[in-house]
Amino acid sequence: MHGGVDDAELRTHGLARDGVLDFSSNVNPLGASPHVRKAAAEVDLSAYPDRDCLLLREALAARLDVDVEQLMVGNGSTELIHLLARAFLRSESRCLIFAPTFGEYEAAVAQAGADIHVVGTSAESGFSWSIDKAARTVRTLRPALVFLCNPNNPTGVYLDRTAVQELSTAVGPFGVLVLDTSYAPLADDPWDALPLLRCGNVALLRSMTKDHGLAGVRLGYLAAQPQIVAATRCLQPSWSVSAVAQAAGIAALADEAHVAAARSIIHEARVYLYDHLAALDVPAVPSAANFVLARVGDATAVRQKLLGEGIVVRDCTSFGLPAYLRIAIRRRAECARLISALRKALTHD
Repeated sequence: MHGGVDDAELRTHGLARDGVLDFSSNVNPLGASPHVRKAAAEVDLSAYPDRDCLLLREALAARLDVDVEQLMVGNGSTELIHLLARAFLRSESRCLIFAPTFGEYEAAVAQAGADIHVVGTSAESGFSWSIDKAARTVRTLRPALVFLCNPNNPTGVYLDRTAVQELSTAVGPFGVLVLDTSYAPLADDPWDALPLLRCGNVALLRSMTKDHGLAGVRLGYLAAQPQIVAATRCLQPSWSVSAVAQAAGIAALADEAHVAAARSIIHEARVYLYDHLAALDVPAVPSAANFVLARVGDATAVRQKLLGEGIVVRDCTSFGLPAYLRIAIRRRAECARLISALRKALTHD
């Protein structure tokens, strides 16, 4: 299960997309930049896209100060997750996943037929992992792949550079640490993970659908050492990334002010949400990302009540957290509508 508005579900409630507020998708609250919309509209839809995404990779290389051979573009980060699993896992392989987290990691590993191992955590620890214990587990298992979402979805927990470096050291030459930093650009104080590429065993995943509001065209990229990129790219279908997505990505990279404006809005609205959730006696996990994990009791029931008010949130039952909702951070006025609807949903007759 994923966030995002489901047309079939909306239809059962007599609702349409333009009649609901979507707090289930963790994307830029400003949507796509006007420059991006203009670039996408000017694409020749009758022409095939560049199979190698060369112009976009060159733009990324210039922005990130890495070699073009260290970059691969995908149809969203989800495609890249599945390609990495196919490239580095076999039926006898082991994969370690830091959980609770994005479900596509486990789905990709299962399809590759590898053994899934989990480093778990709980509300009692603030959903933070013991890095020392996790590093020992990595050294013992010697997994071929390790998936870590940072900041993590759905908890918003954001490990610092030292912790991630320790995990990379534990992985050593036996595997690849897949560091999914999709939500880092919208964090208040993101740290630069690119220097970790020098470790040789780190593959960075980024999803431009989140920070640049491009969920509708699907766009993400992988940054890693050339041998990791080459092993993954050879499995990618031709024309996986559309011409519209490539043009949108190039335009988005030239409009960093759009992401900076979103960070400001998210910071202000996050403070508002925490204050008002506390007033409703709804505990919320401290989050570095553009979403909040809130404990509401029966998440499925509360989500249905909110849907009746035209508000869509993410039921975290599929993360193994049936008492929690994940609430994306939108503009403050929209968050006020959410709080009003949530107050009504939590009121007992």
